[in-house]
Amino acid sequence: MKPAPHLPLPHLLLMPPNWIGDAIMAQPAMAAICAHHIRHCNTEQISVCGRPWLNDLLPYIGLSGAVYRNSLPKADKAFLFPNSFRSALQCRMAGIGKLVGYRGQWRSLLLSQPLTHRISLKNEHHRDFYLDIARQLDMEIPLTEVALSVPEGAMASAHALMRQHGLSPQQLVCIAPGAQFGGAKCYPAESYREITQQLAGAGWHPMILGMPEDKEVGQTILGDITTPHWNAAGETRLSEALSIIAACRLMLCNDSGLMHIAAGLGIPTVTPFGATDPERTSPSGPHVRVLYEPADCSPCLQRECTVKGHPCMSNIKPSALFDACVSMLNQN
Repeated sequence: MKPAPHLPLPHLLLMPPNWIGDAIMAQPAMAAICAHHIRHCNTEQISVCGRPWLNDLLPYIGLSGAVYRNSLPKADKAFLFPNSFRSALQCRMAGIGKLVGYRGQWRSLLLSQPLTHRISLKNEHHRDFYLDIARQLDMEIPLTEVALSVPEGAMASAHALMRQHGLSPQQLVCIAPGAQFGGAKCYPAESYREITQQLAGAGWHPMILGMPEDKEVGQTILGDITTPHWNAAGETRLSEALSIIAACRLMLCNDSGLMHIAAGLGIPTVTPFGATDPERTSPSGPHVRVLYEPADCSPCLQRECTVKGHPCMSNIKPSALFDACVSMLNQN
């Protein structure tokens, strides 16, 4: 007996996760869903709706033909990566008839295909959690690792920005000392400063990326460096930060959205982990070095550290991070 043909679903909607890092970890799942619907469901239009930063991020995620929308279109089918009741209700109110997502938060009755949580976010990787949406629907998985792409013109724009601040693209090292989730993820500024001073002394051009609230920490890290550098925290739009990351030689950062972006772009990425578990949220990419020296309380998964001395981070010596950076720079 021949399998029943798929019904035409010309307009597909994706609602990615609400955090940049999670949206990057969901990329392989979203790519599988898009490829399946283009190949088997006569899908002609793919919309991505969610946080405004998706508009800048989408060209790097590489979902063929996908367009960002700031409001919900009346699509034929939607895949909901957020686990909230609100996301399902919004899609129903927008007139979308077929909704797919994980059950939970009392939203199963709103979903056309409520999926079971087979992957535990407590001890398995978030990337696999998102991929299991496609697997439960028997879709082919073209890739299991994150693979971001650089849109046309991004590198030229990044090089122009660097040169405006006296930085060489061949010598640029990015440091992202913040983490939106909270301070428990953050490596100490004075330790970052020690590493950055050594990198600058070896001829590399350090640049701080982050939010406006990271400006003061960035200044502490750069200290009295007199060689080319730029504290760009709060000074770049996300689109500019993305292009700079794509063009840099190394990313040194905490467990954050920028970490996942750099790793997914194939940029050598060095990251200290402490409050979070690398088994669950480590970056996906070909040139990644994670340093993890857990304390008795690790991983606490708390926003702020309540233990004197922030031991999970102080266990990771600046010399170890510096050596990891030098090793990665020498390999590329």
